[in-house]
Amino acid sequence: MTDPDHYPDTELVEHRGYQIRLSPSGLEWLAFVALLKQRPILIMAPDREAVLAKAYEWIEMQRTSAHGVS
Repeated sequence: MTDPDHYPDTELVEHRGYQIRLSPSGLEWLAFVALLKQRPILIMAPDREAVLAKAYEWIEMQRTSAHGVS
């Protein structure tokens, strides 16, 4: 997998302790999402706002499942 740190247009956003690296890629946007020292997950969407919204949603799902809330 390509390291998102090496994309020239990568933008870093932090949300609730997670790092979100946003990068345009062709016709889509990529978001690499992870806690520090964790392997990132990849989220794709057609635009920056959509990929960021999906990343926030994924983070909230992780936090909910970590706390055992259904």
